[in-house]
Amino acid sequence: MQNKRHLIFTIVVSALALAMNVFIIVQACLNGETSSSSSGFLVNILKSFINVFSKETINEDNIGTFTTVVRKLIGHFGFFALSGALTTWSIYLVTCYFKKYKHYMGIIFSLCFGLFLSGLTELIQVFVPGRGPQITDVLIDFGGYLLGAGIVILILAIHLRRKEIELEEKVQ
Repeated sequence: MQNKRHLIFTIVVSALALAMNVFIIVQACLNGETSSSSSGFLVNILKSFINVFSKETINEDNIGTFTTVVRKLIGHFGFFALSGALTTWSIYLVTCYFKKYKHYMGIIFSLCFGLFLSGLTELIQVFVPGRGPQITDVLIDFGGYLLGAGIVILILAIHLRRKEIELEEKVQ
């Protein structure tokens, strides 16, 4: 029963990771006008929400800066953080099925994938009208991925250490 639950959970997390990574690539393929429109929609929602609590916090003088922050913080850093967390978790769950698996190999694979995805999304934009690649976006993307992966790695390290301690206590 435990193995069946683990398998289902592995499939769900892996599907979420795949969906998140496909979503990121699709977003990179959107032309400049469509990308700006979707970002503008989110900016307007956040602007309205913030201005409810503090009138005119986001106004005509700072809307450009606010838009850039939303695009970089949510659109780049946030989505890649989610990708990093889901992808790292998925790799861990899948590799649990291998007896001779070493956890550091999964971490290395995950981080290499994050760097590849960060570069790929910017490379795609070379060929998309109204978009252009930026090295700063690669750094922001990979920084988000590192944060997400790092959180999962920390949680897994704590979990695995607790399991080791429990096993040691049972042996004694």
